[in-house]
Amino acid sequence: MKLALLCGNRFNPWHFQGYGLLPGDPEISVFRAESQIQRFFDERNDTSFPFDFQRIYFEEQVGNPLTRFVKSLRTTWSNREPRIVPFHERLKGYDVVQSWELFTDWSAQALLARERFDVPLAVIVWDNIPFNMERNPERRAIKKRVTEGADVFIVHTERSERMLDFEGVPAGKLVRLNPGVDTDAFSPGPGKRAEFGVQDDDFVVLFVGWFLPRKGIDFLLLALRELVQGQATTGRRVRLLMVGSGPGQDRVEQLIDRLGVRDSCVFGGALPYSRMPDAFRSADCFVLPSIATPEWQEQFGMSLIESMACGTPIVTTLSGAIPEVVGDNAILCQPNDFVALLDAIKRLILNPGLREDLAKAGRARAMEYFNLQGFAQGLSRVYEDLC
Repeated sequence: MKLALLCGNRFNPWHFQGYGLLPGDPEISVFRAESQIQRFFDERNDTSFPFDFQRIYFEEQVGNPLTRFVKSLRTTWSNREPRIVPFHERLKGYDVVQSWELFTDWSAQALLARERFDVPLAVIVWDNIPFNMERNPERRAIKKRVTEGADVFIVHTERSERMLDFEGVPAGKLVRLNPGVDTDAFSPGPGKRAEFGVQDDDFVVLFVGWFLPRKGIDFLLLALRELVQGQATTGRRVRLLMVGSGPGQDRVEQLIDRLGVRDSCVFGGALPYSRMPDAFRSADCFVLPSIATPEWQEQFGMSLIESMACGTPIVTTLSGAIPEVVGDNAILCQPNDFVALLDAIKRLILNPGLREDLAKAGRARAMEYFNLQGFAQGLSRVYEDLC
């Protein structure tokens, strides 16, 4: 089987681990575009990727330098979104094409290949907000065509499933699959705190993700300030270890200085995926303080299942699909609420037994519901039905 994966400009190899476990040794090509977002992923310097790469390009990336400059100016000054150079002809001859999201240019190109070359199309949908991404009429038109024309839609959460019902996708076209994590690599064990600049007797709070407001790190920093001021009541020095990259770190640095918590913060940088288990193992708790915006709420939170697999207790928020992912195995707080985050973290500091219970339950949940082999087997069944 020849399989084309159209990930666009959000390629990250750790999300493709399950595809390497597909039975039958399929021939897999990954179509990837370069962008600033992609460069942030690449900062993690992960190991080599086993699949074939196929480059796709934005309009501003082709032509002579003058042409590229003019296109870039047009995009900037007209407030027009960058668009992909058509590549659907290159999808001819594949047995299955899998794209991501309803509104993307790569899903539109996959649909053209479906219409012209009869290549079956599966679309993975993480989005969970009905009628989202429709302010742009071009995106709205793409959504309508993809919704009507794709063969199957793969979702990871009930919220995404319900969103597609609003969008008019028949239930018979929906497949629910849990994504997976390597539970051998992400497993409980001793941390390597010295490598992250924290000490053995510190209470280490871990944040993993983009430094974007929607990830809620501002509220975590507000909670940190009060934790630091109340260290006499907790009995341990609290340190916040932040692992991630992307736009927004300058803003976060400014807030850290304004709150006076610089000595309590450690930036771990954009770590290779192979080092992420050590980061989780080095933490006493992991906090994902996501908030919601009109066009985004937490779609899944892969770091949640990584943390559970490592046996690291979790504090997180009632944003999007998070409650579906963690079940009863985390402390859930209201979003946008630093007081709730403060109280939850303090509970874990003062209650080692609660930390141990959450660690064991999280590990068990990850093993049962979020393993890579199960994800790969589910994908294989989808592809077999399409072929």
